[in-house]
Amino acid sequence: MGLKLYNQSLEFQIKEFHEEKDPIKQEEKAFSIAEAYRQFHDLPNAEKWYRQSLDLKGGEKSLFNLGLVLKQQEKYEEAIKVFEQYQRTANTGFEGRKQEYQCKEAMEWKKAFSKIQVHGVDELNTPQNEYGLVPYKQGQFAFSSSRDEATGANRDGWTGEKFTDIFITEKKNDHFTTAVNLGAPINTPAHESSPTFSKDGKEMYFIRCKEDQQKSDQYCHLFYSAFNNDHWDEPVKVDIFPDSVNVFDPYLSRDSKLLFLIADAPGGFGSTDIYVVNKVDTGWSSPKNLGGSINTPGSERFPWLDERGNLYFSSNGLPGMGGLDIFRAIKTKTGYKEPTNLRAPINSGGDDYAYRIDKYKPKDADDTILYSGYFSSNRAGGKGGDDIYRFEEKWINFFVLRGKIVEKNYENPADPDSKVLGLKNLPKARVDLKVDGDKVIATTTSDSIGNFVFRLNAETDYKVTAGKGGGYFTKSDFTSTMGKRNQDSTIITLHMQIELEKVFPQKMIVIPNIYYDYDKATLRPESKLVLDSILIFFKENPDLTVELGSHTDSRGSDEYNNKLSQARAQSAVDYLVEKGIPVERLVAKGYGKTMLLNNCTTGAPCSEEEHQKNRRTTFRIVSAKLNLESIQPEDKDIKVVPKPPDGK
Repeated sequence: MGLKLYNQSLEFQIKEFHEEKDPIKQEEKAFSIAEAYRQFHDLPNAEKWYRQSLDLKGGEKSLFNLGLVLKQQEKYEEAIKVFEQYQRTANTGFEGRKQEYQCKEAMEWKKAFSKIQVHGVDELNTPQNEYGLVPYKQGQFAFSSSRDEATGANRDGWTGEKFTDIFITEKKNDHFTTAVNLGAPINTPAHESSPTFSKDGKEMYFIRCKEDQQKSDQYCHLFYSAFNNDHWDEPVKVDIFPDSVNVFDPYLSRDSKLLFLIADAPGGFGSTDIYVVNKVDTGWSSPKNLGGSINTPGSERFPWLDERGNLYFSSNGLPGMGGLDIFRAIKTKTGYKEPTNLRAPINSGGDDYAYRIDKYKPKDADDTILYSGYFSSNRAGGKGGDDIYRFEEKWINFFVLRGKIVEKNYENPADPDSKVLGLKNLPKARVDLKVDGDKVIATTTSDSIGNFVFRLNAETDYKVTAGKGGGYFTKSDFTSTMGKRNQDSTIITLHMQIELEKVFPQKMIVIPNIYYDYDKATLRPESKLVLDSILIFFKENPDLTVELGSHTDSRGSDEYNNKLSQARAQSAVDYLVEKGIPVERLVAKGYGKTMLLNNCTTGAPCSEEEHQKNRRTTFRIVSAKLNLESIQPEDKDIKVVPKPPDGK
């Protein structure tokens, strides 16, 4: 049968409802009004009238349909309560349980992370209906619309809007031009919609719906036209189905050998099913129903094949988020696999349909759009009833730094010279994330097993500083997300381990590779590099007073070595003061040969290497506040310059 024109009778039905005095008949009329509103997607009014029906002791059908319109409005929590009530009152609760489960699943889909971004194509959408954007030719696209520029003055009794026409637009520099009516002979005062074109753009199939003047119905049939030089030929009706069958949403395969159609033919699985016909010498073969693995007791609409032959279509008979949802069925040798829901954000509580991919992969390594395309939807937030949307799967990387704070595990915790048994986790250490030198942008504390986590931005250099009150040196490390973007991974994890050194007051720590000119206290250039490397130590540990000590080997007199070592220590202190370290935080101490590290005493037969061990520069902490946070300077790989034979 044809499509009933609900909109024309609504005012009359509402008037009858208010005039009716019998509550039983009132309930019947309230339910009928709700059904009419639901048919042309006025969901708020449908909800209102289903509730009115229930207030008048409406039955299970009103309760169930109320749940459906709540679901379509994405009022999932309310819908779940209604479906739970339906299960308690209905003879069988299966449908209620199924819908309740789908609502819960839809809520999870909405919460789930997706790299797909969706936005309305504002250049094409109007307060009226726009849908079904398809490629036409040479950068042009066609779509269906009931906008004011549609042909004729008649209004559709189903929607209250003008009859739809086919419009053409062109995409230039990622923007669509103003849409133009395709005009006669394709568009007429009747409905024309859902065009599909051959690859060369010279053949077109589309749908035309005409009213039956004898009934309040309209029938939709398939039409064909060929492009002849500079115009389209007069369309001819394609008789694949009887006139009493409505046909919708044709899709012509790229090789023009297959034509997919939607029809409400008798003997199908539901309200409308997907059929396919093959190109033959005489035209098209008899239609073949795609079967129960695709078609359902509900409606299947808008079929489309991707470049691999996978089938995309919309259905309200498969588990979904509310109205028509878009599904994908992977092509096999014998047919198609079980359809899978594309989920949010492609699908919503509304009707989502006419899905097409226009880009399957990024054009190069810097292309941030992995794949993209268009679909149509009457979801909330659009410009009109049905709008055209663009979807893009973006190259999105989330960078995460996962770190751990550790310390040495000494055999005797009080003795730094005891055996190190390995590393152990250090909890409750403060960790600062810094950019642009020392600008702190985030702070955290290591957990009970020493772990910490930071979210990072792309293409950024970071400094990570860790410290712990109670006597640990602060230490910094560096990481970067520069050049680490990856199209194949969403989350990119960087790792870091920072080892904090515990402060043992009075313990001397050797600063390696500090050298002076022979018999002088002048710092060599490579020695200055080493001192430069420990400047960060003083900046990050402002509560420490440090002694810089200089030591010689055993050769030479005590007086000479003491004087020279004191001068050398002072030279190091002066250099650090010159670099901005407050003088009150530094103490110069020359030890001469009083603290030898081996048995190379005066006159002992030792090699130059053994004497070298005694010629060293050290530092030690001589005072610190209780909230000490400090680090041990790291060794720098400075080229060793041989010392003169006398060790001076």
